[in-house]
Amino acid sequence: MLFISDEFFVFLIVVLTTMASVRHPDARRWLLLGFCIWFYASWSLGFLGLLFVNIGIDYVIALRLGTETRAAARRALVTTSVTMNLGMLGFFKYLGFGASALNQGLTLLGTGLHVPVPHLVLPLGISFYVFQAISYTVDVYRGHLKPTRSIREFAIFIMFFPHLVSGPIVRAAEILPQLDRLRFPATIADVMQGARDFVLGFGRKVVFADTFAGLADTTFNHPHDYGSADLCIGLVAYSLQIYFDFSGYSQMAVGLARMFGIGFPDNFDAPYISRSLQEFWRRWHISLSRFLRDYLYIPLGGSRHGDARTLFALSATMLIGGFWHGANWTFIVWGALHGFGQAIAWYYRERLRTPTQARFWESAAGNALGWLMTMAVVNLAWIYFRAATLDGANQYLQRMVSGAIGGQQLAVSPTQAGLFAVTIALHLVAYFKPKWTVPWPQNPLAQGLAVGMAYVVLVAMKQADAPFIYFNF
Repeated sequence: MLFISDEFFVFLIVVLTTMASVRHPDARRWLLLGFCIWFYASWSLGFLGLLFVNIGIDYVIALRLGTETRAAARRALVTTSVTMNLGMLGFFKYLGFGASALNQGLTLLGTGLHVPVPHLVLPLGISFYVFQAISYTVDVYRGHLKPTRSIREFAIFIMFFPHLVSGPIVRAAEILPQLDRLRFPATIADVMQGARDFVLGFGRKVVFADTFAGLADTTFNHPHDYGSADLCIGLVAYSLQIYFDFSGYSQMAVGLARMFGIGFPDNFDAPYISRSLQEFWRRWHISLSRFLRDYLYIPLGGSRHGDARTLFALSATMLIGGFWHGANWTFIVWGALHGFGQAIAWYYRERLRTPTQARFWESAAGNALGWLMTMAVVNLAWIYFRAATLDGANQYLQRMVSGAIGGQQLAVSPTQAGLFAVTIALHLVAYFKPKWTVPWPQNPLAQGLAVGMAYVVLVAMKQADAPFIYFNF
């Protein structure tokens, strides 16, 4: 059930009205878990058992970690959890890629050997719920969190349908305490705020992302038909498409959780106004950035063990983050570009930059130059994220920078041109007035009418129930 589908709207109404009719807190929690199972089963009934096994094993391991005092036994328990989760992710997501890469190596060596390449179906949401399970057991191991004794609450944390498919990657320390005091119906303010965020996210997807997708798909699917200028427009369109698509999903997830009285952290904060790659990753997919920082970058050494270790940790973290997105060399290159860029920027900033240069980068001219450099790296890296193959990405990039003349001219509709202008205006507002919010009536009845009317208009505007881009990961 896509969040933008009519089917999901009916599902949500059933969930909200059913839970509102039940007063006993435990009954509400069981109902919520049941609806989460229903939601996942509607997508992927065949992998529901796998998800249950994952939940059960991590629940038991965390309980043992809560009572075990021997250091070796605790390390063995957390290692078991991490290995199981990553092993499951690796089996379904990377086994075929690994077999293909092995065959390429065997061909280069001239061995004549060939291993079969399996084609496995990826369980829905596995990239996201595996990271949440890892963060839970690791936090219990580190002593940052006490394990929950309720497998029901732990299952809701993992399976809560707003974030199950594509995040945000929330922490148990953020969600479990809220489940302990779960109230439903939520307050009117929570419901209205949640409905507003849901509709705003809906608009990001239907109005902006799906409109920009037309330009991006045209150029990336047929790059040889277009010249350099048109390919630049297509690349910017894809950059905006993926931003509005994923930030729209995240905002809808935040809104859905708020309708149940549960607060999710924001996942995006105007990333395209960033003046450095470090700032970009503080603003883009914030929940993934936090996970990579706390569970990968810092364990790899962070910035605590000398320059070489820091540069390695930065590069390796982004490389692995790229590979997490998909079993394709294109994602590895995308992650490597961000890792290499961050490593260079860190070394310059910490070791080479003079006080005079530091003052320049704080000036208006320095901010503008930093923004241009950051956007150049981010957008060039998006070519590898979007292209299906390395050859396709290289050909797109080569043709885009070569000044090529195309046989066709990209047709930008008035609607697309208008949305480009609106996007620029929104980013200017975010840069000069970051605390600006959407005007919102104070009366609950007016709020409900505004949300309802906006939802009806958006449903009428959508062309199709186009999947969200991050469903692929």
